[in-house]
Amino acid sequence: MSRAHDEDADGIEVPLEPRGAFENPAELARLRRNAFESVGRPYAGGILYGIGLAQGLLDGLRVARRFGATLGGVPAHAGPGLPLLFQAGQMRVDRGFSGVLPDSIEAALHLREFGAEAEPVCHVSAGYCSGWYSALLGEFQLVRERACVAHGGEACEFEARPAGAWLAARDPWAATLLAYVDFDAMRHAALAKLSESVDEAEGTMMGAFDPLSPAVHVWGPVMVLPYSGASDSGEAIETILGDIGPGALRVIVLDLTGAHIDELEATGLLRLLELLDAHKLEAILVGLPEAAARRWLSRRALLSLPLRAADITEGISLAFQLARFV
Repeated sequence: MSRAHDEDADGIEVPLEPRGAFENPAELARLRRNAFESVGRPYAGGILYGIGLAQGLLDGLRVARRFGATLGGVPAHAGPGLPLLFQAGQMRVDRGFSGVLPDSIEAALHLREFGAEAEPVCHVSAGYCSGWYSALLGEFQLVRERACVAHGGEACEFEARPAGAWLAARDPWAATLLAYVDFDAMRHAALAKLSESVDEAEGTMMGAFDPLSPAVHVWGPVMVLPYSGASDSGEAIETILGDIGPGALRVIVLDLTGAHIDELEATGLLRLLELLDAHKLEAILVGLPEAAARRWLSRRALLSLPLRAADITEGISLAFQLARFV
């Protein structure tokens, strides 16, 4: 960031704790309150955006590292704890896309503490998405909130474009915002932090995993479930949740390798994903053919689409990363 995010121009300290704000609405409220009360408008918006961008970039790079490459299209997930909705295949020729956040916690917090505003206010959420998409798409994406519940909108709506596209259009919003972020420096810092991290728990579990075993594996908050039909898989999930108690699991790796997903089976799979949603469990699908994903998952437009991994190793690695934040 080109502007320090912990103090204003007069040296007034702004105590900000980014990670907690992405896990706890009370921490998010405190983060925003400190920014607005310490530096005021318009600086608070840029600072909060930068904080969100830094965390989204770190989380996105962690996921991208597990896949070994950036994604080829619009990510079907906005990041841990942020179920931004958008339709697959909707990237425009300028590599931009848009999405909707129907129930923004950030907008609700702002309305409660500050009331309605003349401009959108989901600065942390927009910044987080900017970092997340930048990491997964391999280019600096700026995400702008176009409509906001705190601004009288029915939902919070966002638009993403490469930073270069915003600047080429001489957009004053982008020019102002870029005074608060140094993307190259933030990406370098995130990569350095990732290189220092060692996932001991993940490494231990992966060493004990036999990918040819049909057994269900439960490692702390992660469950690996070989798909054996929607009905049997659903029963297995309900049984295990009953045994270990609510809240113990956070991510399910559903291994579909070798499964034939016809129309009947796809209907059952969608019901199974709805079951996971009802239990507030993140789903990662492994081994789902691309053709089947395009044909059947599009039916799930009203819900956030699950993440997918090419093989079980990637799926488990991604699951342990997501389990930290959901």
